[in-house]
Amino acid sequence: MRKLKNSISLACVAMLLAVPVTAAESGAGKIEIVKGVTLSGLVEVEGSYVDTEDGSSTDLSLATFELDLDAKVTDWLRAHAVLLYEEDGDDDLIVDEAYIRMKKEEMPFFAEAGRMTQAFGNFATGMVSDPLTLELGETKHHATLRVGYEADPFTASVAVMKGDVQKIGKEDINTIVASISAAGEVNESIRYGLGASYISNIADTDGLQESYDSSFGETSDFVGGYSIYGIAGFGSFDFRVEYLAAAGEFSDGDMAGLKPQAYNFEIGYDFSLPLHFALRYAGAEDFGIEEQYGATLAYDLAEQATVALEYLHQKNDDLAKSDMVTLQLAMEF
Repeated sequence: MRKLKNSISLACVAMLLAVPVTAAESGAGKIEIVKGVTLSGLVEVEGSYVDTEDGSSTDLSLATFELDLDAKVTDWLRAHAVLLYEEDGDDDLIVDEAYIRMKKEEMPFFAEAGRMTQAFGNFATGMVSDPLTLELGETKHHATLRVGYEADPFTASVAVMKGDVQKIGKEDINTIVASISAAGEVNESIRYGLGASYISNIADTDGLQESYDSSFGETSDFVGGYSIYGIAGFGSFDFRVEYLAAAGEFSDGDMAGLKPQAYNFEIGYDFSLPLHFALRYAGAEDFGIEEQYGATLAYDLAEQATVALEYLHQKNDDLAKSDMVTLQLAMEF
């Protein structure tokens, strides 16, 4: 069955790529394949060396393959879809996102319906590895209805979805996600981004769902969660900070009595050459990881291709330590 699903997914991609590309590129990372339909993608290949107290190991992987499709039907109606493969996931090509967006250009209000990543958390990073806030708070693969407001510099939205973690004996649309943010430029040298978000059922994040496997995805009480972040740019420097946490302790599941939380702080610098540097200090509580720090140096091989070298040190709650070196080659198209 798994081979059949993979074959069907690959066949769909093949048919999509078989469409003649007769138009010029419509922008960085986007190619117009037919009128109103654009295609873009990402490939990331990674080699890594990990040293732990128990020994060392090496790995080479296709870390990410992503294919994005945007179709504009009218000036207010479009569809967006993402096919995604991640080697550290379930090793399948899946529909990561697929939704319809309704918004008139002259109107600030919008509505979206379909499968999408929830607007909970920000997760901005200049590193190769994902921040701990993403590991804890990213929420994907739920059919969602989202409505919101967009008018520079503000964005605000409210969404509802049916989570996989349900109240005992229930099968309902049970989760609300709300977010608000502001981003823009003060002048050519100063940039900013601020935001906050809330989820009424943080057990449904990708990092916490498995803690309810033993109870068949049921809980006696929902626990909310929140995220706050700030981004500031001053010339060649960028500063990013985010804090994401459960609003209370879990009453059941493998996380019973715990209140998971994570934070991430980064400083980035762009050199005059196509060279980028980032430093990270991060940590978590009740999430298996106590402390994390490291650095990434990235070089632009071309406008849409980068090679990056990252060092990351991590200390877990059980005091076990590890050091990881990752070399990544990434290209957008």
